[in-house]
Amino acid sequence: MLREILRKQIFERFPLVFGAATGAAAAVLVGWLIAVRSGAAAIPVATLVYVGLAAAAFGAWAIPRLTVVARTNDFASRVEGPVFAMGFVAIALAATVVGATAAFGAIAALLAAAGLSADAGLTLLRAGTIFAVSVAGATLVWGFRVEGRLVQMTFHRIGIAGLAPALRGRRIAHLSDLHIGNGLDGWRLAALIERVNGLGADLIAVTGDLFDNNARVLPDGAHALGALRAPLGVYAVLGNHDLFVGADAVANALASHAPGIEVLRGRWVAIPTPEPLLVAGLDDPGHDWEDDAESLAALEKLAAARPCEGPSILLVHRPEAFPLAAALGFSLVLSGHYHGGQVAIPLAGGRFNTARLLTRFDRGLHRIGGAALYVSRGLGFAGPRLRVASRPEIALLELV
Repeated sequence: MLREILRKQIFERFPLVFGAATGAAAAVLVGWLIAVRSGAAAIPVATLVYVGLAAAAFGAWAIPRLTVVARTNDFASRVEGPVFAMGFVAIALAATVVGATAAFGAIAALLAAAGLSADAGLTLLRAGTIFAVSVAGATLVWGFRVEGRLVQMTFHRIGIAGLAPALRGRRIAHLSDLHIGNGLDGWRLAALIERVNGLGADLIAVTGDLFDNNARVLPDGAHALGALRAPLGVYAVLGNHDLFVGADAVANALASHAPGIEVLRGRWVAIPTPEPLLVAGLDDPGHDWEDDAESLAALEKLAAARPCEGPSILLVHRPEAFPLAAALGFSLVLSGHYHGGQVAIPLAGGRFNTARLLTRFDRGLHRIGGAALYVSRGLGFAGPRLRVASRPEIALLELV
């Protein structure tokens, strides 16, 4: 229930919430810097609250407007990336300040009860928050400058019930969330495509958000994607960012510049294999699946139109479609959308990440009954070009 609320009220209103959080974070950082410089709180808490509310209101007004204008305006498009980067840095550092203040404040209070002087407690608090912010800052530098370029190839065997012997060992290269136009283009995109082609996969599946918010990169980006090659074909569906650019515009660009990619917009394809193997796909609805009876009905209609019996693969951008897809008899669902959280705590394989607040299908392999879901960490960036403990991923899936 909490995840649904966070996903619908925060993630689905990301520019507004991000703008408000950025403004509030800026106020927190200003207050912290003044306190660190003076050695104590130099401005009244009430004043800081009022300033924070005003800054949050301005951010909530400005950021959504910037994201809309950036889709058609070159200057706004160039500004959008740095603004989101600075906003995320402000939010991350402000959260660090709040957490470190609580932690070191509690330690100082315990030591004060044991006889530590108030001045020593303030010194401890100041040093502790400075150390925490320094570590967070170094982590952000790594995330912005390094980790987003370290594409990881992962390999997984996916058990499919009743898989015919002729289909066993078939391999799917699963790509998602390229967000072409937000840091992935030019030689980086070409090198990525060459690497995917070099895997020797039988089939390539691309599960949405091929493009970011910039329609001007469609021709070049689609032309680059046209180099993808696999013996059994290359298949794609559209994600929510593709809808922001324009679903028909993206589909038309791919048809013109990458005719080898089959964009599955509510249809099935029978893969040319000795035994039946089917793949289907749907456009992203642009919002939560649970909010739209029409989208759920579209998935049910798609399942009912299955052309023949046999293992079936569904390409769909958001993994929340999985429970219904499993109930409808799809063998394997491939999704993305959440980028593995994009930022995670570097413990337990990145299990503790921001996407876990929004969904149980944050990354990796999931199962319901006999159906399997694989959620890719994606290859690009949503908003800031930052990844921490959530490296970009090319997943190679072997059917067994």
